[in-house]
This record gives sequence, structure tokens and C-alpha cells, in this order.
Amino acid sequence: MSNRVLIVGNDTQYYDLLSKCGSKFDILTLKRIQDLADFVLKQKVELVLLITDENFIQDVDRLKKLKQKSEFANIPIILIDNSPYPIPNNIQLAFQSGANDYIKKNGEEIELVARIELAIKQQKHNQELYLEMINQKELLGMMDKMSLFMDRADNSFIIFNPNGEIEWANEGFNRLYGYSLNDFKTKYGRTIFEASKNSEISSKVEQCVKTKKSVNYVAECQTSSGEYKWIQTTFTPIVSPLGNIEKFIAIETDITKLKETEEALNQKNEYMIALTNHLKSSNALLEEQQKEINAQYKALEEERKKSDDLLLNILPFEVARQLKSKGEAKPRSYKLASVLFLDFVNFTKITQDLPPKDIVHVLDSYFKEFDDIIEKHFIEKIKTIGDAYMCAGGLPLSNRSNPFNVVLAGLEIQNFVRGFQPDVYASSGLKWQCRIGIHSGDVISGVVGKKKYIYDIWGNTVNLAARMQEEGEIGRVNISEVTHEYIQPYFECDFRGKVETKGGDMVNMYFVNRLKPEFSLDNYGIVPNEAFTKIMNSL
Repeated sequence: MSNRVLIVGNDTQYYDLLSKCGSKFDILTLKRIQDLADFVLKQKVELVLLITDENFIQDVDRLKKLKQKSEFANIPIILIDNSPYPIPNNIQLAFQSGANDYIKKNGEEIELVARIELAIKQQKHNQELYLEMINQKELLGMMDKMSLFMDRADNSFIIFNPNGEIEWANEGFNRLYGYSLNDFKTKYGRTIFEASKNSEISSKVEQCVKTKKSVNYVAECQTSSGEYKWIQTTFTPIVSPLGNIEKFIAIETDITKLKETEEALNQKNEYMIALTNHLKSSNALLEEQQKEINAQYKALEEERKKSDDLLLNILPFEVARQLKSKGEAKPRSYKLASVLFLDFVNFTKITQDLPPKDIVHVLDSYFKEFDDIIEKHFIEKIKTIGDAYMCAGGLPLSNRSNPFNVVLAGLEIQNFVRGFQPDVYASSGLKWQCRIGIHSGDVISGVVGKKKYIYDIWGNTVNLAARMQEEGEIGRVNISEVTHEYIQPYFECDFRGKVETKGGDMVNMYFVNRLKPEFSLDNYGIVPNEAFTKIMNSL
């Protein structure tokens, strides 16, 4: 019977890979992790293969929230890190979010299939153990009739009272430890608390008393021959009709071979260390211990997330990644970037009667909208200086569409400024107006500073963009001849003459009026249509 596997993500290579396995897997696909909860409620899924991309942090956060829901608690999830810029602690974040396994992009095909089969097998094994615990109470009621069977079983069966005193053990106990029950008591003590070297045994018994449900744990023990074995133990309380615990039964299983297999996998791949620890936790069903671990790391994760979010708000993602991993970000040169300068006209005059808090509030309202507009057009904000705003396209990740992106953003910004009226000017009639200048060319980018990092760009392109803004007009987008050469087949522009630069050169300038009608989705020539988008995607 095939196992139903759900692949979440846009990468089709894993669907093709599992399809080669014939009838082993019944494969389902889902594009977005946001739809996973509803999908699992409607479909029976035995394993989820979650493929992350550049949104790795958001994906593990969503996975963490899903794992807290009861319907996801017993579904194994393997996370494939397909992000283009992996963060060094991706594996730690993956397992803390609840993933059962973590695989790097482009791993071996045989290893991926083996891990999927192992995760499904382990989950089924855990379900069998759970069913076994449920049936323990009925088995104890039939103890007299089944004593012969229990003596022949490979497992060790031990009965002890609420004080921990060991009252009975089967022949499997002798075979497991190499001691008779009396010899064991003489050497180690009469109670399970004295006999066990596991420091957690008291808390496990207390948990069993409190919940009146079975609990599991795994510990290492030494036999009479000096051999060390790994033992998995299940404590089940025997409860009277009045609700009192009369006895406990401990079922012990030798899982040494399983542990040896896990160690062999650890030697093959460093990632299997985390997997082994997680499997051990899964085998032991230590839900309470997991809650304690989550509590210990919660404060640290919150602070780390705040720090990461703050760094990403200040610096581009790639630059922030270099600073975190290497402690520095090397300067980088770009052959083609487009720089936009914006400056509000008569800023001092229109703000002279406003309290400082109102000035900051109005600037914040404008700059937040500008931030949203440039983000939509893949443009990086560089800085603000007073009432001036500077951004650039084509960095930190290079692209050929940046002249078009920046011009479109400039048109959209001017359109917003024309239609926006701050509350503090509702009755005054004063309006905020701005000039925008754009130039395209080569720039150098880098991070400066020691205590407060600043990401900035330098070069003659920056100076010419500022010059375009100075020579612009209110409500217009003024561009250089270089930028015009890139965009002129798709935009309606007006030539407006030459301007002298600080170096004494003469540069042609153009006003950008709008997108040409055949490339515009709206009547104002601001929103590009599908034809324009296809052209940009082909650059």
C-alpha cells in the first residue's frame, strides 16, 4: 500500500524524484504553506515535504504555529532548505519549529527517499506504541492467564507499587539484565528509584500519578556482564474503580540496535545528529520536556528575531547576511543602477508654523508610503536627509530592469503626493509638493560605520541624479539622457534642454509624462499592463 506524501512548494524536482519510486508513494502537491492547515483537514496525509525558498524565516514561523495544533502533532514534516541565501542556524530553527527532519537543497536522491520512509515508519511505530499503552490495563487484568506468555516475551515486564517497591518481574527481565529479580534487588535496591540511575525517573512517575496516563522514557543501563544497553520504558498506572493508583507496570524494550543504527547515520552525515536527537524525543513521547525546552528558548528566540528584523530594516538582506556570517560586508560595484532623489519644495516655509511632532508625523506619513511604493518595484531605500528621500534600483541584487522600475516608482510617488493632503493642512490650503530626479549608471555600494551601520552608495551617478532633482519641476519626474535611452521606447517623454554638471559637462534632460497607452493599464499611464510586464521579465 502506497504512503500518501504531500509536497508543499513550487519546486517540481521533488515531485519528479518521488514519482520515479513507482507505487511507494501517493504524491499530492500544494503551492503555499498558508493553505496547509485547510488541506490536511480535508485529506489524509502521512508525511509533509515542505520546500522553503527565500521566505525561510516566515515558513518556519508558520510551521511552528501549525505544529501547535493537535491535528498536526502526529504528522511527520521534512523541511527541505531551498533558500538562496541560507542562514547559518537554519537547521536549528527548523527543528525548533517542529520539523522531524532537515535536508539541504540538492541532496542525494537515495538519501531523501530513505529519510521519508524512515519518518513514516517511525510515526507508525509511535502509533503502535500508543495503542499498546491503551491496552496495558486490560492486559494486567489477564495477568494470571498470560504469565506463561509474558515469561516467553522478549520484553521485560515489571510490577511495582506506588512506593516504588518492585513486586514482580518476568523471565524477560532476567534475559534483558542478566539478573534474577532477587539478585537485582540485592545489588541495586528494592525500589525502582534506587535501582535506576536515570535522574528523570522520579518526575516520570510523578507525571504518571498526576495524569493517570502512560509515560515513556529512554535510558542507558548496564547488564550483569558489563554490557551497556539502551532501554525504552513505558510506565502505565493500574487505576482502581475509585480512581486510586494500585500498581504500576513497566514494559521495557531493548532498543540498542536502533541506537547503533542512529549512531551509524550520524557518522555518515552531520545533519543526522539533530535527527537522532529528535527521533529519540519522538520515541520517548516527552511532551512535557518539549514544553520546557520551548520555554527556555522562547525569550532568546524573541530577542534574536527582534535583532534580525531590526538589521533587515536597516540593511539589505544580502548585506545583513554577510555581516552576520562574516562580521563584515565587502563593497560592491554595479555597472547599471538607477538612483532617485526626491526633495520637498519650500519645506521650511510650509512647516514653519507646525509643532515639531506634527512635522515628523507628516514626513513619516509620506516616507512610509514611499517605502511601500519602491518595495513594490524592487527598489532599495538608501536614506533620508531631512525632507529629502533617496533610493536606488538594481542593487544589492543586479537586474536589467532597474531604469524602468525607478521611473515607474517616480511617477507613482508624484501621483500620490498630488492626491495626499495631511490632516494638519486641511484648512490652511498649503500643499506639500516635490521634485524628483533620476539618473542611471555605475555606482559603488558598501556599509560604513562601527556602532551604527549605514548602507550607502557613491559615484558620479549619485551626483547626476541629485542634479536632475535640482533642475526638475514641481510634480514632475526629471531624468537624464542615459535613463531616457533605456526607457524611451515605452514612455512618453519631453526633451527640456541641457544642464551643466558640477564637472562642467552638459547633460540632456527629459520630463517623463507617462507610460505609452499601449503599455498602460490605467488612463494616467502609471500602472503597467501585461505586455509591459512580459518585456521587463525578458530583460
